[in-house]
Amino acid sequence: MAETLPLRHGAYVGVGTDCTNPRNVELRTYDGGGLGSSKANDCRSRVLQQQGNVFEIEQDCRQFGGPKVEGSTERSTIRVDGPDRYTDMTDGGNESFRLCPGLKP
Repeated sequence: MAETLPLRHGAYVGVGTDCTNPRNVELRTYDGGGLGSSKANDCRSRVLQQQGNVFEIEQDCRQFGGPKVEGSTERSTIRVDGPDRYTDMTDGGNESFRLCPGLKP
């Protein structure tokens, strides 16, 4: 079983979103440690289970958006569609993301 997700490091946006100037809500990051967003960063994930290219992960992140920064632990289901694409399948979702080379997270 993999210890991390087999994704390239960098900034990801929803499939169909322009890479030139995505809104913060559409931006995700992967640094080899975890999947971050505009509301969660400094994420550290660990793979709990892997079936083919589908990974169940648990992440510890710093959460933003409230009166103070807090830690949070969440479980997610991620399907790796290639080294630069993934789909977030958490809670029955189907949101796909692609790497935007050159876009700074």
